[in-house]
Amino acid sequence: MVLKETHVPISITDSFFEGMVSLVLATNQVSFSNDKLHLEGRDHTLAMHIVVKCEDIIVARVLIDNGLALNVCPMATLECLKVDMSLIKPSTMIIIAFDSTRREVQGEIELMIEIGPTSFMVNLQVIKVDFPYNMLLGRPWLHTAGVVTSTLH
Repeated sequence: MVLKETHVPISITDSFFEGMVSLVLATNQVSFSNDKLHLEGRDHTLAMHIVVKCEDIIVARVLIDNGLALNVCPMATLECLKVDMSLIKPSTMIIIAFDSTRREVQGEIELMIEIGPTSFMVNLQVIKVDFPYNMLLGRPWLHTAGVVTSTLH
C-alpha cells in the first residue's frame, strides 16, 4: 500500500481524493524504493495506516495489520458512518486485544470499502473499544485483496 502516512485535510472533496488515489494506483502495481524510507530508516516502528472510503465517507487512520486474524471496526466508527445498526449480525466471539485483555465482539457486519478504484466487501468484527484507529484490516482483507504490505516503506 502506498498511502502509508497520508494526512488528508478534512476539507478535501471526495472526487479530489479519488483522483489522487487513482493516480497512485494507475499502473496497477506498487513499488517501493529506499529513498522513500522514513527518516529513522530501517529502525522505524511506525504502523502502516491508510485512508479508505466507506458509506460515501472518507475514513482516515485505517490500520493494516498482517498479524491480525480478523478485520475489526470499533462501534464509534460505525456510528460516525451512520450505518444502520440492524445490519450488525450477532456474534459470540471473544477476542484477545493487543494488551492481552479479552473483548466481547458486539457482532459482525459486512461493509463495502473503497481503496482507490477498487471496492472490497469486508466482513468486520464490531467491538466497543477506544482505539487510535478507525478500522483494522487484517489477513482476511489482505488475502482477499491479494496484497503484500511493506511496513518498512
